[in-house]
Amino acid sequence: MTKEEFFKVIESKSISSNLVHFENSVADGYYVLKSYHRWEVFYRERGKDYDSVGFPSESDALEYLFKKLVKA
Repeated sequence: MTKEEFFKVIESKSISSNLVHFENSVADGYYVLKSYHRWEVFYRERGKDYDSVGFPSESDALEYLFKKLVKA
């Protein structure tokens, strides 16, 4: 799954794209970031990171996050 596909799919499910960030910032929400040799997905709230999970590819990370957002 590419970023473009990810955003199309979450928008089709009425999930705001503002919940997901691809650059490190202080905003609350879900993050998909490249970290050394893997991709990480985590939730940031009030400056603290929660539930970090690593993946070998960005595509795997996006699929995981999509499933997490749809389930929530």
